[in-house]
Amino acid sequence: MKRTRLVITGNPGVGKHTSAKIIAEKLGADIVDINRVALDNSAIARKTDHGLDVDLKKLGNLIARMLKSKKDLIIVGHLAPYVVKPADITMVAVLRRSPYSLQDTLEKRGYSYSKVRENTSSEILGVSQYDAIKAFGKRKVAEFDTTEKKPDETATEIMATLKKQLRRRTGIVDWLSLVSDENDIQRFFEY
Repeated sequence: MKRTRLVITGNPGVGKHTSAKIIAEKLGADIVDINRVALDNSAIARKTDHGLDVDLKKLGNLIARMLKSKKDLIIVGHLAPYVVKPADITMVAVLRRSPYSLQDTLEKRGYSYSKVRENTSSEILGVSQYDAIKAFGKRKVAEFDTTEKKPDETATEIMATLKKQLRRRTGIVDWLSLVSDENDIQRFFEY
């Protein structure tokens, strides 16, 4: 019997871990938190002024060993496109959130001004979506807008897509048009 290997990725603050917990409970799956694996297994290459640099090769090898588990797994983290092999994955859920909502979330978490700006601009440009499609292929990727949804609604939508009750869709979010229409480009980007 083939085991489920669900990746949940996206920028910080979009609801990855909350959705993963709900889905794991419903599926009886284990969660592999990529950040936790890196920290717990000395896969940090060095500390910088911008955060931690991860040893992607070491982390990829650690994740590959975990994917040999006989249990269903949910792999959570924005580094998934860089450390998980596409052949090992059933589906990739890319969570997205309006940059306005994301900015509020990250500020409440105490992120620095530069980190808020970095993550909101990344969200507007769809960097996580692009990285997931590039790494896993469009067929395995599904995009989910979490902006006005409760975590259990997002989890239900992801599960329905995983079970093929809903079609996998990408390209459904366009934050750049939203920000442009609101005349807020400078709010999120320095130029």
